[in-house]
Amino acid sequence: MKARHLEILKEQGFPVPRFILVSENEEVDLSFSERDCFAVRSNFSSEDSGEHSFAGQFLTRLNVKREKVKEAVQEVFASYAGSLDYKEKANRGKAKYDLKQQGKAEQNENTERQENAERQENAERQENTERQENAERQENAEQKKADLLVETVLIQEMLFPEKSGVLFTKNPKGILSEMVVVLGQGLGDKVVEDQENVLTYHYFPGECLYQEGQGTVIGLDEDELKTLFSLGEEIEQLFQKPMDIEFAIEKGKIYILQARAITTLDMHLPTRILDNSNISESFPGICLPLSESFAGEMYSGIFTSLGRRFLGKRVSSYEAVFQRMVGGFSGRMYYEISSWYDILRLLPFSGKIIPVWQGMLGVSNEEISFSKKKPGFFLKCRITLLFCYYFIVSQRKMQELDKFFQERYASYSKRVDEEEEAQELYRIFLEMKEDILREWDITLMNDMVSFISTHLYGKKTAFSLETMKPVRALSALKAVARKHGLDSEEYRREKKKYISAYGDRIEGELKLETRTYRSNEELLDRWILDALETEKTDRAGLPEAGHSIQKAYGEKDRFEKDSIEIDFAEKDCEETSRMEKPSEQKQRKSFLYRLAESSCNNREISRLHRTRCFGLMRRIVDKIGEKTIGFDVYYLRLDELKEFLFSGKDFSLKIAREKELRKAYERLPVLSRVKLLGKVDRDPLAGEIRVLSYESFKEKGNIEGQIEKPGRDGMLGNTGHIRQMEKAGKKDKEAGNAKTRVFFGRGVSKGIFRGEVLKIKSLQEIRVAEAKGKILLSYSTDPGWFPYLDMASGLITERGSLLSHSAILARELEKPAVVNIPKIMEELQSGDIVEIDGDLGICSVIKQKEK
Repeated sequence: MKARHLEILKEQGFPVPRFILVSENEEVDLSFSERDCFAVRSNFSSEDSGEHSFAGQFLTRLNVKREKVKEAVQEVFASYAGSLDYKEKANRGKAKYDLKQQGKAEQNENTERQENAERQENAERQENTERQENAERQENAEQKKADLLVETVLIQEMLFPEKSGVLFTKNPKGILSEMVVVLGQGLGDKVVEDQENVLTYHYFPGECLYQEGQGTVIGLDEDELKTLFSLGEEIEQLFQKPMDIEFAIEKGKIYILQARAITTLDMHLPTRILDNSNISESFPGICLPLSESFAGEMYSGIFTSLGRRFLGKRVSSYEAVFQRMVGGFSGRMYYEISSWYDILRLLPFSGKIIPVWQGMLGVSNEEISFSKKKPGFFLKCRITLLFCYYFIVSQRKMQELDKFFQERYASYSKRVDEEEEAQELYRIFLEMKEDILREWDITLMNDMVSFISTHLYGKKTAFSLETMKPVRALSALKAVARKHGLDSEEYRREKKKYISAYGDRIEGELKLETRTYRSNEELLDRWILDALETEKTDRAGLPEAGHSIQKAYGEKDRFEKDSIEIDFAEKDCEETSRMEKPSEQKQRKSFLYRLAESSCNNREISRLHRTRCFGLMRRIVDKIGEKTIGFDVYYLRLDELKEFLFSGKDFSLKIAREKELRKAYERLPVLSRVKLLGKVDRDPLAGEIRVLSYESFKEKGNIEGQIEKPGRDGMLGNTGHIRQMEKAGKKDKEAGNAKTRVFFGRGVSKGIFRGEVLKIKSLQEIRVAEAKGKILLSYSTDPGWFPYLDMASGLITERGSLLSHSAILARELEKPAVVNIPKIMEELQSGDIVEIDGDLGICSVIKQKEK
């Protein structure tokens, strides 16, 4: 298969070094090349197949002199006769296996003869054209049989590249929207053997490109990267599979040495598309686990209620969709956009509604994907009738919900203030979730009414006056502070009113870990002081109006900025109103206008209530933290919080792990959209990261507009933001976790395993049986490690990359592995109990062996 791929690439005009194939007893003829050195590579029949790649598991000889080629060929053939484990895995599920056992081979030949005879008999009954097609199929079958019976070796012209490496057209972990290049200096063999440092390029087309690693490796320039990624896309398109492509760069020219399918991707897993359009406004930056899981529960609960309302008994068929409305990736919140499309597809005129929804939500990538089959005719009719009904009564329902929420909120707020027992506080949360969210799904219907009516009205009009209320209240509070001072009774009275009404409304208000004006009144005082100081500066400098808005308010609080912008909008509206004709003014009071105005106002009211609901949950969690482990409670998911409160389970290791993860994720560029295979995440990447903003990589999107640099306020910037929030916890037990150790490396083979470490400095020191069930720890590995890793349950190395033998062996044997953890050999000893996560690249110390 390896040679066949090279033949196809050569036929299609890709830059492939010249090569020949030789069988075991064939005379080697090197007249195809004038070079003095060659690469002699394995070409085992099952190698680089659709099921298994066996990359690096058979012998390859590089830099072989012309006179030594024959000897190298025999050495490669000898490697085929190695462990039968390779052949058993290569032929898993196949009837043909042991080609050296004559009995089975003869049986297979007889079966094939019978099949060929049947095909021949059928061919005689068909048209002349069909006879030709049968002949071709028979020829292919004979060729396949010959390939199985006769193994070959590949002899390729030897290159002496300045740089070489591997391009993965899809991240082997399952990140389908990422291309990965691992680059080393000179020949690739030193990279595989972990004798050279590497650079890793992470490319999300249309999103970002960043480089990981440092040292003596000379990186790829812009043209080389562009050419390499273009070749990768073309080769993937040619084979219609995600590809693992070996390349070398000699004298500025890129050569393709090998191309194999990525066999570690489980294509049976569901494809997930995550999009952060709009949701990043409510959940900016890094989110902690409790916020992520709480948001998931809320979205799931609301959409399940909506499903019951519209689908009736058929709601069960959409339960899985409702469970994945939002999701976390690299510590940030995303809409699982394919689930939203599945639900929108149920609506009448969905083909028209979806583009409107995309525009209103700000979805920049308009590609539409579905994970469910198209709904049937009768189901569509039922939903259409119900949709029309709720479209008509939605505004009345929203008014009822407003009244219902205010009554319930006051009741639950009082109970939370009075309750002091942690377990009972959690029970209040469960009761509140079931009660308040029972009718909340009508807000989704109102959102749709708002989107449709605003779109149909078609004019740029600020429909919602509700948005202005918290803005005006904050402006009024600032005016009181300006007149009476922050120490005055007047200011304290007005501040109390403001916090009672809008104390949870702040940037990042839906993140439970965010410190709000309600949870920390000093934040409001600080904002008022900064705003007053800015006013003085602006009056002294008299900047232009537009510049004043951006400078004075752009990095403080969105509400004051909104206030100024709304003031300008009101003046514009008044001016426009005076200039409008009577007929146009009448149109503004039409049913469509009134519906748009009402639905937009109700939308803002429900959003404020949602903020208060999240604020109430924040108060519950803060009180639980005060009674237990302080701010660390936010590093638990909801199910873990329940287990912690009611069973007393110790989550200190998990908390330490999550803290380190969030700090690492702060350093990674922000992605607006990502496509995943199942549940997978990016490596936290403990090494140096450098964002590359090459112009030629911005053709599909604006990279600089989506990547935030460290040190800048925003999603990624705000460095130390999490650490500042941790200090806000009244009983933060950070010191108690000081001894917990978590190490980051690169996850190269997925899976999570907890077990005992077996530290290996030399294979001669241990027997193979000692590796059974252990997690092997070493500086690096080579092909001789196969029997040890086959017996083991996991692998940790100090060096390594996606290309190293450690990675290749672990992926083929389906053992979790984490490589490239600096100084891990000094940190761990045999007998230590650790947990490794081969997806995220984490090694957590559970228990150290007593000395």
